[in-house]
Amino acid sequence: MKKRNLVFFLPNFAAGGAGNSIVNICKNLNKKKYNIFILSLKKNFYKHELYKYCKEIREIDRSSTIFSLNKIDNYLKKFDKKNTLIISNINYANSLFVLYFKILKHFKLIVIERTPYQELSIYYNFIDFYKKLIIKIIIKFFYKSADALIANSRKTANDYRRKINNNCFYVYPLSFKSKINIKKKNKINNQLKILTIARLSREKRIEDQIYALKKIGNIKYKLTIVGDGYLKEFLNNLIRKFNVKAKIVNYSDKNKIKYLKKSNLYICSSDFEGFPNTVIDAINYGLPVISSNNHGGINEILLNGYGGTFYKTRDINDLANKIKNVDKYYKKELKKNITAKKKLNRFSELNIKKYEKIFDRVLIK
Repeated sequence: MKKRNLVFFLPNFAAGGAGNSIVNICKNLNKKKYNIFILSLKKNFYKHELYKYCKEIREIDRSSTIFSLNKIDNYLKKFDKKNTLIISNINYANSLFVLYFKILKHFKLIVIERTPYQELSIYYNFIDFYKKLIIKIIIKFFYKSADALIANSRKTANDYRRKINNNCFYVYPLSFKSKINIKKKNKINNQLKILTIARLSREKRIEDQIYALKKIGNIKYKLTIVGDGYLKEFLNNLIRKFNVKAKIVNYSDKNKIKYLKKSNLYICSSDFEGFPNTVIDAINYGLPVISSNNHGGINEILLNGYGGTFYKTRDINDLANKIKNVDKYYKKELKKNITAKKKLNRFSELNIKKYEKIFDRVLIK
């Protein structure tokens, strides 16, 4: 059987959920069926690892997707359209790819939506507002031209299906490999060791955790923030201003695992998350989870509250109260963790078969 070509495009292939998810897909795809190609803008953080699984990796010297379309078009001229599938990731890139490579150039195209549709109603300035408004318009009128849409949660797939009434599927990310045999003590003896692992950017709302810790009174705690990003200086200044017991450490796999082992509570405070893989890691390492109700896959991960605790997004007082409750009723929160951990097999590498089934369905058209 002739191999088919899969061309993955992710504009910002930095360390994080989207990049890691694509690496896991490429790692597990059947190499006898597919040649895999990767396109990104600027530096690809996972380049060396991806070379194990991909035929070619191309870093395009452009800062935005719209100005890279011509270069991508020139690159794609070597591919047979009948046997090639483009797989675009992230909604602003997906919008451009639907217009340019599907409608104009007639490639086979799948768009993968890794953030919830509600993200497009959360904006931080006028530019962000107008950008997301344009994306909403493109989704409404043109997304139905894509051969398929794959979301990373059932909720997100249903939300898009209501918007475009087209082939919308969901496949859970390949986030879970094997269970970590680790036990946490049934109560907090000395210090509540809180962990968050996130890109230091606006939508992650790390500052809400700092504000909440200022309100929790006499509870002994220590917050560790594992991550990098443009808000690092702002967050460090906030920590000093409010005299909060917290520190920021650079992201690395070593640091991630180190603090997952040492901590006894995980907090996800984002405005929106598609499918927070770090929450999967936290559950696997035995950490109770407090999360904002941030759309996307978090309700499916935390079993609608049976596997973790939710607070109202951006509600500092609610978050502070939930932290105090975890400290007071820690054994109860550990039981929720056990419940969530039993269901982690839903997010295993076996989901690659679902991806392949959708890819093949489009390729044989």
